[in-house]
Amino acid sequence: AVVSTQSTGEKLAAESKMLGDMKDRYLRALADGENVRNRAKKELEDSKVFSIQSFAKDLLPVSDVLEKALESVGEEDRQGNATLANLHEGVSLTYSQLHQVFKRHNLVKIEPMGEVFDPIYHEAMFQIPDPSKTPGTVCNVVQSGYILQSRSIRPAKVGVVKET
Repeated sequence: AVVSTQSTGEKLAAESKMLGDMKDRYLRALADGENVRNRAKKELEDSKVFSIQSFAKDLLPVSDVLEKALESVGEEDRQGNATLANLHEGVSLTYSQLHQVFKRHNLVKIEPMGEVFDPIYHEAMFQIPDPSKTPGTVCNVVQSGYILQSRSIRPAKVGVVKET
């Protein structure tokens, strides 16, 4: 007969401690698995949202060219020339359609005139002394900026009022 040196209570306590440790490890493994799933899901969502970023950046100069074309033809020029008026209308429709696509994909044009300069969304090109305006505000827009899903993909190039 083998004589046990541990009492039944000590064995039960040891087994209970081991069971508690195993349960703790199991719960931690479950939590780690859930964290990995959540991280992978977030990364997948982010990649879907920002996968068009490069393509959107490539389209911004197209929008700029269309906008300049629309600005270059005055109302009186269109009144005297039906061909020019039709061309202007076609460019205008193209520009509008492009911006509807931008809006559908959450690509938003920044309109910074009069806003406080923000280095995340604005790139200062020059400063202008103007005592009639608040220093640090945007007073001139050289090139529009764009935001994709709250991320600046092209800062607006602006002139800023400096302190006098």
